[in-house]
Amino acid sequence: MKAKFVKVFRFLFFLLASIALLYFAFRSIDPEQLMIRIRQSDYRWVALSLVFAFLALMVRSFRWRLLIETIDARPSLLHVLHAINIGYMANFVFPRIGEITRCAALNRTDRLPVDSVFGTVIVERIFDILMTGLILLLILLLKFDMVGDFMAHHILEPVTGRIPDTAVILRITAALVAGIVAVVPIVWIFRSRLAKIAALRKIKGWIIGVSNGVRSIYKVKNTGLFLITNVLVFGMYFLQTYIMFMAFEMTSSLGIADALFILVISSLSFIIPVQGGIGAYHWIVAMGLTVFGLSYEDGMVYALMSHTSTSLLLIVLGGISVMTVFYKNKFQKNKIK
Repeated sequence: MKAKFVKVFRFLFFLLASIALLYFAFRSIDPEQLMIRIRQSDYRWVALSLVFAFLALMVRSFRWRLLIETIDARPSLLHVLHAINIGYMANFVFPRIGEITRCAALNRTDRLPVDSVFGTVIVERIFDILMTGLILLLILLLKFDMVGDFMAHHILEPVTGRIPDTAVILRITAALVAGIVAVVPIVWIFRSRLAKIAALRKIKGWIIGVSNGVRSIYKVKNTGLFLITNVLVFGMYFLQTYIMFMAFEMTSSLGIADALFILVISSLSFIIPVQGGIGAYHWIVAMGLTVFGLSYEDGMVYALMSHTSTSLLLIVLGGISVMTVFYKNKFQKNKIK
């Protein structure tokens, strides 16, 4: 009962956070004018951008399977795609739960250990961060004045303004170090007794499994192909972003560097733990487009169409994957009986 209450509370908390961010992002926007502008967009370009969004999912599936193969498993590409789709859809319910959900989906279809598979997801996320950093470095070299000013005023300053002063950080660090120094000898002395506790054994097993998955990066058979898939994933995302520019008259003149910038800042919006980046994505992308001389209202039109169309795609694909995985397993169980 308590666990159910906690889940409901978390869901409502993140939902309210998303609503608050949406209100913050849209509070100065005329809804009627916004819908008029959206209806004037060219839906052919929107549809084409979604093709590249789907291709990005396919490449992601292939990249993830390369990592999964290092833990002596070879699930079908379709099963991996289903797992990723389910994971993205789950993020619209609980932020960050998608990583675990897709591992659970592969456990259901291929009986793969969740802990080891989760380790490969961590490796995936590390390379996503590295690629985002490389793209950010590239756009800083191309458009340092505009992009640097935006990053400083809208991202770095708000974040650093909430960081405690040096003295507080030092005290927290000292307390953590002292705690670790005090705990380690106690754990060592009572290690034999602690090893008998079932819950701790499970935690230890989980940590070992995850670490095995993380080490997958050193076991990838075709390193070159793995690195190419990382470039291709973000290449598909770039094309999705750039092609979406063509759907609106006010963004159709923006260039390659501009699309790379929007790609980077839109990925930063998903750091905020809200369902599917709702609200956070809209605000940061709309603000980002003002760097190129667009009004905030123009930016919001683009952000709303981009986020809504992609979200619908992910939800539809996720729903199809859930039904496929569920009914396939149900059919197999009935067949065994």
